[in-house]
Formats: sequence, C-alpha cells, structure tokens
Amino acid sequence: MLDQRRQELFNQLSDAGTRAAAARQLAVHLGAQELALYLKDPVLGVMLPAPGMPKTVAAGPRWSTFLGRCLRDTGFSDSVDWPVGCERPAAALVVGGVALILAGPEVSLAQLDGLRVAMPLLAALLVAEHQLSIDRADALEAREDAVRSHTLAKALDASRAATAELNLQLRREHGRKDEFLAMLAHELRNPLSPLIHSVDLLGRAGSITDPAGLRQLAVMSRQLNQLTRLVDDLLDVSRVSRGQIELRREPLLLAGVLADSLEATRPALEARGQLLKIAASGHDVYLNGDRVRLTQVFSNLLHNACKYTDRGGTIAVSTVPDGGRVSVVLRDNGAGIPPDMLSRIFELFAQVPASLDRAQGGLGIGLTLVRTLVELHGGQVSAHSVGPGHGSTFTVTLPSVPPPRSAARSLQPAASAAVPMQGLRVLVVDDNQDAAESLADVVRLMGADAVVAHDGPRALEAARTYAPELIFLDIGLPGWDGYETARRLRGLPGLRARLVALTGYGTEGDKQLAAAAGFDAHLVKPVDPGEIGKILSSLAAMHVTS
Repeated sequence: MLDQRRQELFNQLSDAGTRAAAARQLAVHLGAQELALYLKDPVLGVMLPAPGMPKTVAAGPRWSTFLGRCLRDTGFSDSVDWPVGCERPAAALVVGGVALILAGPEVSLAQLDGLRVAMPLLAALLVAEHQLSIDRADALEAREDAVRSHTLAKALDASRAATAELNLQLRREHGRKDEFLAMLAHELRNPLSPLIHSVDLLGRAGSITDPAGLRQLAVMSRQLNQLTRLVDDLLDVSRVSRGQIELRREPLLLAGVLADSLEATRPALEARGQLLKIAASGHDVYLNGDRVRLTQVFSNLLHNACKYTDRGGTIAVSTVPDGGRVSVVLRDNGAGIPPDMLSRIFELFAQVPASLDRAQGGLGIGLTLVRTLVELHGGQVSAHSVGPGHGSTFTVTLPSVPPPRSAARSLQPAASAAVPMQGLRVLVVDDNQDAAESLADVVRLMGADAVVAHDGPRALEAARTYAPELIFLDIGLPGWDGYETARRLRGLPGLRARLVALTGYGTEGDKQLAAAAGFDAHLVKPVDPGEIGKILSSLAAMHVTS
C-alpha cells in the first residue's frame, strides 16, 4: 500500500499540469534520482514522453538505451531490472504500454511494488491523454485542410470567373473583329464599282488604241479583279467565323466548274506567261454543290499556284474519279512549301514566307476559305510539297453523284441572239456620284438610256417624270435608305419598273430584306458589267416578246 505522501504525489501524476513536478518529488520520496513516464505510440511503435513530462531527461542516451531494450526484450508487458551492461541501475514498471522508470544508485524493483495497484489507472489515463492529443492534432490538421480546401475553392472560383470574363471579352473582341471585317469589305466595295465600270467603259469605247495604253488598261482590269477577289475573301472569312456560309446546292458537271475557275484565272496566268496543262479523266463527273462556291475553291487554288510559280512556270490540273468520290489535283513547279508550314497552311492568316524577290503579299485567308468550303461540301483538301523550290500539290476530294436525268438536255447550248436595248429607260440611284455616273455610262454604252439620282426623294421624283423600266438602287443612301426608297417607289401609281438592289452586303439575310422591300434582284458591289448586260438583255427580250 502507498503511504499518504506517496499517494498524494502519485495522484498528482494524473494531472498533466503538475506531472513533471510531481515526478521529481516522487523520485526523491522513493529514494531515486529521477522518475520518468514513457508510453509507446501505437502508430509509430516508439517510446515517447508522457504528456506533460520533459522531452529530454538528464540521463539522455542511457534512457534511450534502456527503453529500447525494454521494447525489444519485454514488449512492456513485465517489470524488468536495469539490463546487464548498462552504466547505472534502474527499474521499470510497465503496464498497458506505459513505462514508469526510476533511476538512481540504489533503485530496485521493490521500490515500485507499492505503485503496482495504482499504475493501471494512471496508464489508462496517459494513453487516453496521448490519444486525445493525437485526435486534437488530427482535428487541427483537418481544420487546416478544410481552410486550405476552402481557400483553394475560392481561388478556383475566382479563376473560373476570371476565365469566363476573359472568354466573354474574347468573344466580344472576336465579334468586333468580324463586324470590322464586314464593314471594311463593304466600304472597299463602294470605290471598286466606279473603278471597274470606268475600266470597262474605256475598253468598250475603243478610245485607247495604242499598244502601251491597252497594256495598262489590261493591267488595271486584272488588278481590279484581284482586289475584288481579295475583298470577297475578306467578307467570306468573316461569314465563316460567324457560321453564315450558306450553300445553294444543285447537280453540277465538274468540268463546267473547273472551266469557270480556269476562265477566272486565265488573265493572271497569261500575264505571267505560265503554261496550264489540263488532264481530264475522260468521264463526266457530277457533284451536288454550290457552283459559285466550288468555282471559288478552284479559283483560289489556281491563283495561289500562279502567285507562287515563277514566270513561265507550269501548272497542271487533273481529275481522278474513284468510286463515289473524285479528286482534283493541282500541281505546280513553283516555290514549294516548307515542311513546318504544311500542317498550318490552311489556318487563318497563315502565309508561306516569301523571299524579297517573290513578295506576293496577300491576306492569308484564301486557303482557309478553300478548306471551309470543301468541308461544307463533304470533302477534304490536302497540301503536299517536298520543300522550298520543289513545287506544291493540292488535292481536293469531293463526293460525286450520278448524272441527273436532264444532263443531256442541259449540256446543249441554248441559241441566243443579240437583243437591241435602244429605248430602255434606266434610273441609277447612288449617293456616290462616281459610282452612279460610271454605272450610268456603262448602261448607255450598252445601248440603253440612263439618268442618275443621288438620294431617295430625287429618285422618287425621277421615277415620276422619267418612268424608268429598270432602277438600280443603292441600299446605303442618306436619309431614306434603299429599302425605304424601294417601298415608296412601289407605292407610285403606274410604275412597273424592275428594282435591282446594289449593296456591299450579300448575305442571305440581306437578300431577304431586299425581297421584303420590293426588290426584284440583289447585286453585290462591285457589280460585274457582264451582269448589267444580262439584266438589260433580259428586260429587252421581254419587251420584244410582249
């Protein structure tokens, strides 16, 4: 049994706040130099000072040696004497994974006998305290983890919000870019119309007869056509980015599409003295496609080959039917394509680097349009080149279709004869004076009569007094726009004129707006004089048959 003083000191071992002081006093009371309380950590498997006990003791390494042997030899299940070979005597009472150790010159196990009865309760308390400290540490760590998770979640939310805002800004910028491209193309078309008409007038009038002047006239015509093509591509790439490309499909003879493309490219080929070789398959191949868009595809590829092939070079076009598909292969012996560009050649604004003596320029959008239009037709386009100086090969593969029933009839050319246009009255309405006057001159040169107005009210007055049979009406007029002017013209009693819209915008929506306003036709600037001639001929033919 424990005497009262020992009992009081032992009881004080149960309080972590007084444990270290009580251990020192109890050691003196038992005639020992030191008393230590250690417990075995169940997870780590090592001996640790009990909560409240000093982390180190004066015996230092000797405690570690003794405890290590206790752990190895007894597993803390029995009381043991100080192991043989150690420097100082000690005794340990081990209960439930807790070791009460006395150290001193005259220490023996007998000094611990009185503590055996009270030791299990103390051991249970120390183990519980140790587990509680672990639980508190775990709780603290969990709390810190929760705080970190919350912080990370907030950071992630902030990052997502910033990304969403950036995406929104990018979409806005993308939209503004598309609007700018569309507006730029529209504004460029306005001055192109009078230039094209003026060059056409000079050629038709025959006032230029010397070889040098004719050459310059041909140069102007080619360059205007090239500029028109670039403006069309610029507007088309804006439509592509907004998903507004629409196809008007019909059965097409591939040879006819290629003929249209070659005809559009022929002036550029002839100007550079390039040889064009055509290898037909010998079979009529039909496509279900948009004639204008497919012509644009092959024209762009031919212009590209012409641009990057030296003067006097060769461009070859061949068709290769293969079951339900057909491949059109365009080869040139020109500049070639660097290997690192082959994977990017169809990307928007991508251009093959050109040397200073071959700086052809361009917008880097032609091949992007080619790929988009070919894919809209269910086909693929690819590029191949051994490298710079070894030419290029572009292959367009498209689905083919069986010949339509009316193919034989459609291949027969219709007989036509020139229709006199004298007496036809044409009103040209455009706020751009040069555009209006040049178009009126083209109409007059074709044999019809023409007058000009520059806004809606004057157009209405001219229609009352002049009684035109055909009105070319610009949409972008000041005051009344072309749509409002058309509606007012349609309200004039007795006016039976054919209304043709002139505009720099050519989407399906623009055409629908024109039709709703009362227009009979919709022409996109710059208007080809050939289109003007077709309209006049059609109207003149109606007069002849009526």
